[in-house]
Amino acid sequence: MSSALIHVLACIGTVVCLFTAERLVDFVLFHFRTPAKPLEAYRRRGPNPAYALITGGSAGIGYGIAQALVKNGFGVILLGHKADELASAAAKLTAQVPPAYWCTAEAVDAAAFVKTVVMDAQTATPQEMEDALRAAVVEPGLRVSILVNNVGSVPIAVPAWRELATYSAAEVDCVIDLNTRFMARLTALMLPVLTHNGAGDDGHGMSFGTHRRSLILNLSSAGAVGLPWMVMYGATKAFNLAFSRGLARELELSASTRHIDCLCLVPGDVRSQGNNLGSSRGSPDSDTYGGYVVNRVDGAVRRGWREFSPFWLHHLQLVLVDLIPEGMRTKGVVDLMTQKKTAWEAMEKPKNQ
Repeated sequence: MSSALIHVLACIGTVVCLFTAERLVDFVLFHFRTPAKPLEAYRRRGPNPAYALITGGSAGIGYGIAQALVKNGFGVILLGHKADELASAAAKLTAQVPPAYWCTAEAVDAAAFVKTVVMDAQTATPQEMEDALRAAVVEPGLRVSILVNNVGSVPIAVPAWRELATYSAAEVDCVIDLNTRFMARLTALMLPVLTHNGAGDDGHGMSFGTHRRSLILNLSSAGAVGLPWMVMYGATKAFNLAFSRGLARELELSASTRHIDCLCLVPGDVRSQGNNLGSSRGSPDSDTYGGYVVNRVDGAVRRGWREFSPFWLHHLQLVLVDLIPEGMRTKGVVDLMTQKKTAWEAMEKPKNQ
């Protein structure tokens, strides 16, 4: 082997090693360095809090994100279809608002930090959505700087884990309506609110702050890779990923919307109210995961990412899934889904069988 070829190979090896080392250091910094004041760019000046509208915010990952936000001084608007569940979640969140945030605000108490909107994301018409948002956000003058498109599920008759051929036409539409159609319509309705970046004053000459940023978080899933027995769910989550990437690029093209950051959140297995059987070892619970989300957004935006996984193990799993051959990928996905399917079928099986 000639010395020139040896030098070329050595240079290539050095570049690969340096690139790998840089990626490893960045991975560690992203996941294990916590900001002192997360999401500071999305706050608004003045006596009242900046709000986040969170769909499906009364339970699971949505509630976990809401909890992390109120602990950091943000107000939250929980959107869900169960009034009693929303009321219970609102009461728990109100109790967690730090006094340092509401004791110093003019005519604001802890209850003002948590609002609710009762709406069925699966069946709401465009007019119902517009009317509800006008009443909940526009008319009260709430300054919403964050939209979290979290709601998603498999709203079909049990068993939920089954082949696509067993879905009725109505069940196919139900999954699409809940997981994608509502998100797209809501985002379009909320863009004018998020475009308004906080200009104005509080009536006492204090600026609310111009050039403040807004944020859209769209939830996808590691299931976007394609899931047996959950074909429709995985497909809608792949839609959410493409939707979020496209919207992020579109918002950057206009000076009037360039201040809106758009990120896709890609969770792996998270233990929650709706995902509590057959979970992978090491899966975080939804409350803990919500904290990861809030603490990692700034790092993802700063790096110019379109999507992110805030829990280090999920991030590592997604990287490996992209690298391995399709045969290994399929085996891993099928093994995990079989584990979950078996656990759910055992739970749904009548006691006397």
